[in-house]
Amino acid sequence: MATFNGYSVVKRYNRPSILLRTLLEQFFTNNGTYFNPSEISSVYILPDISNKTAGSPDIYINKDASALGTSAYGKLNAVGLSAVVAKYDVSNGAAIQPPSSYSGAGTSGASAIYSAGTGHYAVVADGVAYPSYSSLGLSDGKWFDMWLVKDFSAVDASAGWKLYWNKFETFNDRIITFTEPYQITSHSKLQNKYIQLSSVPTLRITTEQFVANKNMSQDLKTIWRDGVIDNAEIRIRKRNPETTGLITNIEPVSGWTSSGIDVSSEDTILFTWDTSGESKGDYIVQVKYTLLEQTFVSEEFSLVLQ
Repeated sequence: MATFNGYSVVKRYNRPSILLRTLLEQFFTNNGTYFNPSEISSVYILPDISNKTAGSPDIYINKDASALGTSAYGKLNAVGLSAVVAKYDVSNGAAIQPPSSYSGAGTSGASAIYSAGTGHYAVVADGVAYPSYSSLGLSDGKWFDMWLVKDFSAVDASAGWKLYWNKFETFNDRIITFTEPYQITSHSKLQNKYIQLSSVPTLRITTEQFVANKNMSQDLKTIWRDGVIDNAEIRIRKRNPETTGLITNIEPVSGWTSSGIDVSSEDTILFTWDTSGESKGDYIVQVKYTLLEQTFVSEEFSLVLQ
């Protein structure tokens, strides 16, 4: 599983259960650069009920003409405030916390908003810490996470605070049973081939999983393949054909690392590599991860720094 301060969490696109810790992340950019907004006041979780919201949180947001030009416009209205099932709040003067302050389920730390890097914020939605979040039952549920943010300090009341909203979904089908061992195969491919020296690229390794069990229905195969990688590691080595011919560990020097790894909703493994301290030449990139009882090590992908 993915971790947050050493605690197991499930990212929003990894089919989270309503009773597990769900990591809800938000990234802020300004003109192509990650940046920290002036203030983040609260994060709300509200239900996305198909016969009421139809996939849009409009019924929860104050868009009355009478509120135009005031600080109330664009915030939660009375319907929205009454529908909130969990709230992560620093508007009372509490500071946004680093990930290292997260102390697991059912504690005061579970209610914090966390800063995980420049422009990178997160909350941990937990059915134990917030019974109202889990009291809607174990059935599948759709949700909005709505972030109350002031982007810049020098703005007037009507343009100051705004809501950024996202979607996530919780499931009751994370547990899948079958009558025989799962037959899993996996394939990886490095998307980056040539990189300019001193650049800081994000390496992208796409992966595809296949379930070969003939008797398994297609819907179960689809569920199993939906964002299953959560323990990826990477290593980068350099070929030295003009010297000793040996291969040198570059990132990390000890061999493999999971530090700095992220995995997208499509199971693409992401790793940002600073090449400024390297030299031109041919490098080898490999990833590995475990699915069920199998550990998959990718082939050696060639990457050229030029």
